[in-house]
Formats: sequence, C-alpha cells, structure tokens
Amino acid sequence: MDETQRREHIRQTFNTVAPGYDRPALRFFQDSAAHMAEQLRLAGDEHVLDVATGTGAVALTLARYLPAGRVTGIDMSDGMLDQAQRKAQSHGLANVDFQAMDMTDLRLPSAQFHCATAAFALFFVQDMESCLRGIIDRLKPGGRMLACAFSERSFAPNSDLFLDRIARYGVAIPPLSWKRLCDESLNHALFTAANLQDIQVVRRDLSYHLPSAEAWWEILWYAGFRGLLNQLSEPELERFRQEHLAEISDLADGHGIPLHVEVLYAQGRKPIAD
Repeated sequence: MDETQRREHIRQTFNTVAPGYDRPALRFFQDSAAHMAEQLRLAGDEHVLDVATGTGAVALTLARYLPAGRVTGIDMSDGMLDQAQRKAQSHGLANVDFQAMDMTDLRLPSAQFHCATAAFALFFVQDMESCLRGIIDRLKPGGRMLACAFSERSFAPNSDLFLDRIARYGVAIPPLSWKRLCDESLNHALFTAANLQDIQVVRRDLSYHLPSAEAWWEILWYAGFRGLLNQLSEPELERFRQEHLAEISDLADGHGIPLHVEVLYAQGRKPIAD
C-alpha cells in the first residue's frame, strides 16, 4: 500500500480501538503522560501542542498544570478525539481543545507554541524527520519538543509469544513501527537531524503486573496488535486466543502477569535563531 493508504489504515485502526484505549490494562499511556508533565516543568502559562493526542492522556494531564495556559491536541482519528473530548468535559477542563488533523500536515500557524509533545507517535510516520521538523516549525524560538517511544524490549516476553504463535497461523509479521525509535541513539539522531539543541534522552521503567491473562488480551485487542488479529477468521481467533492466553498464564508470578514497559523520553529545544 502507498503512504496515503497506510495512513488511512492507521486512522481506521485507531478509530476501531478507541473505545478500549483507556482500559486499566493499558495504564502505561497514563503513567507515561505523568512523566512527560514532570519533565516539561511547565510554568503554567504556556500554550502546548500535543500531536497524535489519542484519547488525550498527555493533553489532559498537561492541562492541569496550565492554569493560565492551554493545550491544543490534534489527531487524525475521530474516534480517539471523541473519547478525549468526553474526558475533558467530565473533568471540567476548559483549557484544552481538540482538532482533527494529521501530524504530517499541520494546519496551524508557525511559531505559535511554547512546547510540543508527541507520545508514541513519531514512529508511525514514514518520514519521521520531516514530520518532526513540521512540529518544530510551530514552536516559538527556544520552544521545547518532548517525544516518547517504547524501548527495544518493552512488552517482552509477552509480545514474543504473541508474534511467534500468530505467525504459525500464516499471518505475516511486518516490521514493528515502534522499533524505529527503540533506543537512545535512534532518538538522539532524529532530534539532531531535526536541528534541535540541548538534546536529552532518558529511559524510565513503567513496568507493572496485569491481574490476569485476559488483561494482556485487552492490550492486544485495543492497541497496536489489533491489525494482526483482524487477519484471523472467527474460529481461528477463538482458537488462537485460548492457546495464547494459556501460555501467557504460565508467566504469572505471585503478583499477576508481569508487563515489562520501558519508555524513552527525548527532549530538545528549538534554536533561538537559525
């Protein structure tokens, strides 16, 4: 498929998974948002751009730190934005707005934002450098860019078991998008290529235990592996589910099913002058 078709496939996938994106099993999104807020150390009056905002985990977290500022969250998935808007209203947050927009085609004025964030987003884009440069263009001189991505061994061995088993069903495993930014050097190189300064990349362990194998299934069903599962017929899917959850159950320790999640946070600053 060409790039337009690939983006549409991604948009439709996220529309499909949006209703389950905030389930407790996927708490790494919310946990990571808290770390992003901690690293930005906002003064409280900034205007922040959150690209690929999803259901608003980062945008809504940052909004609470901005009594005199605001957050603009953009995403190409209407389903995700609907969830984000409902959450903003339920929490009474009036300083955040959401817009339907592709992060590779930002219809926003240049030099408007003090900060920009991109949580688990850049690796979905074929030309990551061009996308990042487009985001940076919307920053004021000296503005900060903060992005995060999963480390190379996140979700292992759970994901290894999943990929090995689904391959036995004849499902072709494509290159995993998040592996494109899965270590410090890859993130640093991208930020350097985009002409950011004062670059720092830090790694944080956000691992936790899932209460059951079924909680791992929620991660598969409502996040990045849904596209692979959709290639199975209904009988195959049920058989696969039973087989895979049995092997995931074997991973249990005294606290539940371990879920290894490490996140890389890359931060840089737009030059004051080119």
